Amino acid sequence: MNMKKRYLIYIVLVCVILLVPFAGMTFWATNETSENTVLAKWPSLIEDGKLNREYLSGMGEYFDDHFAFRQQMVTVNAVLRGKVLKESSMPKVVVGTDDWLYYNGTLEDYQGKNLMDERQIYMMIHNLKLIQQYVESWGSGFIFTVAPNKNSLYNENMPYYYQKGSESNLVNLTEQMEKAGISYLNLYSLFQEENEIMYFQRDSHWNNRGAVLAYNGLMDYIGKEHETYLNVPYEEKAVHTGDLDEMLYPLAYEPETDYIYDKEWNYQYVNDVTDNMDDWIETVSPGKTGTILMFRDSFGESLLPLIAEEAERGYFSRLVPYNLTQTEQYRPNCVVIEKVERNLIDFIEEAPIMEPVQTEVMSAPEAETDSEIFTDKQGSYLMINGQIDDRYVSEETEIYISLRNSQTMETKTYPAFYVMTEEKFNNGYQIYLKGSSLQPGNYHISTIVQNDGQNMIVASADVPWN
Repeated sequence: MNMKKRYLIYIVLVCVILLVPFAGMTFWATNETSENTVLAKWPSLIEDGKLNREYLSGMGEYFDDHFAFRQQMVTVNAVLRGKVLKESSMPKVVVGTDDWLYYNGTLEDYQGKNLMDERQIYMMIHNLKLIQQYVESWGSGFIFTVAPNKNSLYNENMPYYYQKGSESNLVNLTEQMEKAGISYLNLYSLFQEENEIMYFQRDSHWNNRGAVLAYNGLMDYIGKEHETYLNVPYEEKAVHTGDLDEMLYPLAYEPETDYIYDKEWNYQYVNDVTDNMDDWIETVSPGKTGTILMFRDSFGESLLPLIAEEAERGYFSRLVPYNLTQTEQYRPNCVVIEKVERNLIDFIEEAPIMEPVQTEVMSAPEAETDSEIFTDKQGSYLMINGQIDDRYVSEETEIYISLRNSQTMETKTYPAFYVMTEEKFNNGYQIYLKGSSLQPGNYHISTIVQNDGQNMIVASADVPWN
């Protein structure tokens, strides 16, 4: 065979290989992914009656997500880079030593970068205090707890080029929560006291042994008698698929060992439940006492059976914003909020649905400022939010909302939740007020800031309420 024919065969072969991902979409298109993302949809040529100028780029995005054998090719690339070169092909996954995987979203906490500033720490502590005060006003106990990032506890296998910082949001907040009297269960300390590793190697979460440790901590904090599982036999079985493992190696992940307790569960689901990651789950456990309302994230998946087993009635929510008015509805013995360390900033990004406990009426002069106030009727609630002129915001500025009924002249004042604005400034505020708390009529609403004991009205609005 002469050289020209060899070149021609080589060129044809390369073209065929390059065409397979595109041509194969007819029969083997990729319509599912393990990357926790939404696959692109085929773009429309016409949008809102106009030619879609992003049509070609939309086609490119669709092909990137759906080309044939995508999962297989992603897996081969990931295995070569992860197993051989010890680097990650997936931005969300950090490849550590000894086959350990970590979540990229924890790196800033781990390295002590872009941490909450002093005002943001103050904002979060303030918001937690409002939640605790509200829950306790309805006769319920309150517990806040944080599931530590895996590399906060087990960093021996982190890549050397990621250096552990001397500070973290969790460390800074823990000190302030203790000073503020927040009912806080310190899971970080609880896990540090254990010699056993209680997180998965290729998953971002704790294993069942870790869930039992957190559960026992919660039950002990509540003061509730419970099964400790210290004497319950268990088996070690390779049954768990790690979220990071599946994300990085979609077709080559390996089941990881978990601890399966030899336990006959008595709790039952009240509503239709697909799995323990559902947004809302209600449970009953015959023969048990007490009611627990828990706001949780993915770490609560393995916690739920343990807690549900011990409560006569259990309510478990993954919905945000937290609907804390369910405290009034269900009158639980205890309200638990569990949040993973990497998402602590969530507490100053959006206010929970609840009406804060009223405070005393304030008198204040009115100032000309660039502060803003907005109102919106959301269902049966009046939502008030806005932002404060930067000149009136310092580290410990307090913000209140005052409402005066224009007919009766009755005035109510509430502490506001502190939130960051869309521009990530620390001068935002937000509050939900129950419509049933407001008589029909017109209201004059004022935003009051307090600095060093001095009050000032910085924004106001007149709002009708029916």
